[in-house]
Amino acid sequence: MEQKIAELTEKLFKEGVEKGEAEKKSIVGAAQAEAERIRSEAQKQAQRLVAEAQKQAEDLRKNVESEIKLSSLQAISSLKQKIADMLLAKTVDENVSSALSDPGFLKELIEATVNNWKFGQDQALEIVLPENLKTKLEKSLEKSLKDVMRRGATVTFSKNIKGGFQIGPSGASFKISLTDDDFNEFFKEYLRPRTRSFLFKE
Repeated sequence: MEQKIAELTEKLFKEGVEKGEAEKKSIVGAAQAEAERIRSEAQKQAQRLVAEAQKQAEDLRKNVESEIKLSSLQAISSLKQKIADMLLAKTVDENVSSALSDPGFLKELIEATVNNWKFGQDQALEIVLPENLKTKLEKSLEKSLKDVMRRGATVTFSKNIKGGFQIGPSGASFKISLTDDDFNEFFKEYLRPRTRSFLFKE
């Protein structure tokens, strides 16, 4: 009887150990499979992050290169423009300002403008001249434009005009401006493309 109990106990023990071993293998296998799945997922995630970072770095590189290229083109264009403007300022500004500050030339220009004025021949005109030429022009214009003056033309002087003049119907809100600034802009607009072409072969 004791022997049968011992055999039964041993059998039960053996079965329990085998069952425990099988369960242990199953748990270890599942844990290993889960660990492998986590490792594989982490590896894929790491590869995705690396690929994303590489793409962002490449996009940033392209953007920086594009910005640098655009900025350098703008800087070169701006420098060319400044060089052309300096050359034009030297050649145009000085000559135009000199011509339009010459009382004799200015008097001739005003006379030609007044004589060719088409806005109603009997309409009174207002002529605005540089303040700094008042003493040199006032008397001579009164003599040379006496016919126009008789019709009510007025000659005024302004500190806002450095050279040239403005002309228009008396009391009107508009004036035709023929000042040194106007001529400078006109000549510069005309000469600027030619100057750039001459300087930079554009």
